[in-house]
Amino acid sequence: MIFEWKKWIKNPKNAILIGFMLLSVVVSLTNLYYKNLGEEQSVFEHLKAINDEIKPPQGYSGPREKYKLLMVLDENGKLASNKEQQLHKILVDIMYLLEEERTAQLEKNWFEKNKIQLERLTLQQNYLDLGGEPWRNESHIVEQIARNQWLLEQKIPTTNLEAGQQGFYVVYHLLSYWMNFFIVIMIGLFFFDFLTREYEQKHYLFMAVQPINGKQFFQRKYVVAVSIFIGGLTTVLVFSFIVASILHGTGSLMYPIIIYQGTTFKLIPLWNFLVKTISLQLLFILFSISFLLLLSKWLKKSLAVLGVFLVIMLVPSILESLIPKIQRISVVLPFFYMDTNTKVAEFSDRFFTSYLIQLLVLMSWNLVLALIWRLSWK
Repeated sequence: MIFEWKKWIKNPKNAILIGFMLLSVVVSLTNLYYKNLGEEQSVFEHLKAINDEIKPPQGYSGPREKYKLLMVLDENGKLASNKEQQLHKILVDIMYLLEEERTAQLEKNWFEKNKIQLERLTLQQNYLDLGGEPWRNESHIVEQIARNQWLLEQKIPTTNLEAGQQGFYVVYHLLSYWMNFFIVIMIGLFFFDFLTREYEQKHYLFMAVQPINGKQFFQRKYVVAVSIFIGGLTTVLVFSFIVASILHGTGSLMYPIIIYQGTTFKLIPLWNFLVKTISLQLLFILFSISFLLLLSKWLKKSLAVLGVFLVIMLVPSILESLIPKIQRISVVLPFFYMDTNTKVAEFSDRFFTSYLIQLLVLMSWNLVLALIWRLSWK
């Protein structure tokens, strides 16, 4: 094992790739940092946009359809019915709440902001339920209400998970935006010559005098490749978590993740989402490395292995995004599991059942490759 590791690490290509991998993590976390810097301003702009959608500027005499307060008035500028009176009252209450929410944001009183935001969103949904015009600057209101209720029950500060800099949220960010297609490409680049070099440089001629057989040789290659890759990714995630936690705190593993299933949605805690995503990703990594080494054994040419591997792994996922019908079969094929986040809640109305099915699919394909390897050793 140590011999294989030394051969791999002494390859200049791999040292360069490790540098690029670390650089990509730094770039990803830097983007997260700057996204977080602009988060407060984006909140204010969002609140202002909702307010501007409701209230026209002083002296405005344009189309009534542009502003919700004008839309509830008749041609004489009066509230024509009880329904319009209710809509008018809701809109006025929302404007007051927008100002209170802005104040809570400035004071960084997150729990108070969450309560105010929940009240404001509830009023916006009531406005829609009474027949008011759809909101141009607010979407997924029902989902946001459910999320805020969860946050209040769990006493978790309101935050934008996509821009959160706390430890658990950084791990979520890296898993969601850094470890999808990137994993496949890095596996290909790291190990496309890991086995083929033995053939290209005729090292296999010395295997006859080595105290190991072909089966042990290939198993050793596989174990070393898996250890290097999973160990490296784990180190990056753990290091990022520790640094982020020291600087900004750990965050909460109970933070709600919204899972969409057709026209419905459900909430699951962050720890649940991470466990399912990581387990699927690990199985996918095992499959990808095993498949790459199998191609190496068959093709014996480094560039041919890299090309065939990337085409087989990337093209199906690209086609899936272009042709909706392919999504019906994507859950049973391993090539579609690069972005496990999109697979976690697919295929079944029940999240847990869906996860078990996908776990079974990836485990089955790993067993299929293991069987092919065993047959190839005979």
